[in-house]
Amino acid sequence: MNNSVTIQDIAGALGLSRNTVSKALNGKHVPDKTREAVLNAAIEMGYRGYGLAAGSAPDDGPKRFLVLSSQYLMNINYYVHVLRGIEESFSNNRIDLIQFCVTSLESFERFKRYLDQAHIQGVLCIEFFEPEYIRALLKAGVPVIFLDFPVVDTEIKGSYDIVLPECREAVARFCLRMIREKGARTFGFVGEYLHCRSFYERFAGMREALFLSGLPEDLSYSITGPEAIPYDENSLEPALRKLPALPDCFVAANDTIAISLLEALRRMGVEVPGAVRVLGFDNVAESKKTDPPLSTVNINKTALGRRLTDLLLDRVSQPARANQTIYIASTVITRGTT
Repeated sequence: MNNSVTIQDIAGALGLSRNTVSKALNGKHVPDKTREAVLNAAIEMGYRGYGLAAGSAPDDGPKRFLVLSSQYLMNINYYVHVLRGIEESFSNNRIDLIQFCVTSLESFERFKRYLDQAHIQGVLCIEFFEPEYIRALLKAGVPVIFLDFPVVDTEIKGSYDIVLPECREAVARFCLRMIREKGARTFGFVGEYLHCRSFYERFAGMREALFLSGLPEDLSYSITGPEAIPYDENSLEPALRKLPALPDCFVAANDTIAISLLEALRRMGVEVPGAVRVLGFDNVAESKKTDPPLSTVNINKTALGRRLTDLLLDRVSQPARANQTIYIASTVITRGTT
């Protein structure tokens, strides 16, 4: 730890007043984003008083909950609405909500030090799928709620619950309708289905519809697998050209991928839905603005955020109860691409 770092150094680095930084370090009221920036900077810079400040919350003070992610959530449309629901729920309670983004092993080690020092009473994990990090987090004994979860083949033990959008049934129903009403016989999945459990369940929903209809599953129509590609239009266009043929319908892992897929198909001169149909997932705002508008699956994202907070409060009060996996209902929205 660097003993020469002062509150004024942190204030200067962030462009804040010394008084604001002092308040954030001592658990007094400042905006959530300001507190997050100050605490992260204190950890990064090695402020010598950080451990004392972080651990100084009085027993009767507000609870400290933390949102942990591997991406900056405010840059992702879907999560903006989820965070709004979380903040709405916690605004009615005496709760300090802090956000922490882990992008590397180094930042995860900083996070573990922070968790030890800051008296965090519960964690919401959003877009956080590294099993090794998850196991290390759960060993700390802090109650955790996960929005989505990694695809794992071994048990992960700890005090936690999982919340998922309902994916498998929604996608299966959509694909069955395409088979029965539109005459679709071939389907392709676009996206890394092992990225997380919800992506895998969307993939499984497509396969289930094929099985129930007595149709063969043929992954040669899909763009997926362990090979990491950006899934933007520039990578999807050459991947599409390598397929032996286009399927009757593509199921994309989410709307972002579906929108890129539509652009890649447009560049190739492929008509949607004339030659191929496309389904996305998440119903982000951009899905309404594509040409044609994207068919997708909707989740009430703000309500999802509120459900996460309810579960976390319950898990904190009953840390030893059995783990739960809870599904939030979803609805297919049919637009121009199908």
